Amino acid sequence: MKIGMLFPGYGSQYVGMAKELYDESRLVQEYFEEASNCLNTNFVKLCFASSESDLARMENAYTALFLVSGSIYALLKQEGVESSVVAGYNLGEYAAVFAAGGFTFPDGLYLLNKYAAFYQEELNGKEVAILRIGGVPTSVVEDLCFKATRGDLVASVAIYKSATENVISGFADAVEQVRRWVYDQFPDAQLDSLGLEVGLHSSLMENVVKNMTMYLEKVDFKDLTVPLLSGVDAQIIEKADDVKYHVINNLNNPSVWARVLERLAYCDVLIEVGPGTKLSEMAKMLYPEKSIIAINKRSDIDVLKKIIEPTTQTIPTEE
Repeated sequence: MKIGMLFPGYGSQYVGMAKELYDESRLVQEYFEEASNCLNTNFVKLCFASSESDLARMENAYTALFLVSGSIYALLKQEGVESSVVAGYNLGEYAAVFAAGGFTFPDGLYLLNKYAAFYQEELNGKEVAILRIGGVPTSVVEDLCFKATRGDLVASVAIYKSATENVISGFADAVEQVRRWVYDQFPDAQLDSLGLEVGLHSSLMENVVKNMTMYLEKVDFKDLTVPLLSGVDAQIIEKADDVKYHVINNLNNPSVWARVLERLAYCDVLIEVGPGTKLSEMAKMLYPEKSIIAINKRSDIDVLKKIIEPTTQTIPTEE
């Protein structure tokens, strides 16, 4: 049986995520303790007793999501659930790399903490925006972004979510121009402004990439024990150098999640490893016939194990 594990990114966090698993599992508690010690942050308070606005701040959400996804993955592994392939949506790719053995848990925390700091610094003084566009063909969105781009005034697709749902980013004036054109041409389109924490995934991130590259050299990347579907080009990667390349290029290149989901067609079971159900709901729309489940509490693991455990039949013997 082929099992694909999907790791969610920014936007899936919520106060109370993984609380039931934390209360019941010493392993999950150990991961929380390790993360708190690594970053000198009280992750129990942050994840279970803070406000939604505090948790949503990039310096909190990025590492908290990695912690929750990483600890749930470790719990699944302890329960004997092994993946055939892993993939991460947006910054969920860090948790996917950890799950595949690409770097250690502390290194993942370290990198995401640095990224949040560099990204926040880059945003200071910049008038940028991120917009989700639903109900409009991807080709049309790409054309409108191209038309709105004039010199340094850039707008581009940041996340390809499906054939008719995409996220664009860029300078605020260019993004607003795309919004107006979409509204005029597709009055029924769904238009939602998103927080900058989602990530620009464009050339506007070049300085962040330069800063992050220096810190990547301090991380001991290893060959993967499980194939990773890259969020940059939806290709399978397994070698340490390729992992390092794709992790950094995820920051200044669009995320191709729609293609990643398509590459998972060979899997029999898809598991969302992390808070919420956003990725599993997207997968169910594409693969209604597959077994797809999100892991948020102990009962979810029990259901999963029934799905993947082979059924045994007792054959009556002749007397």
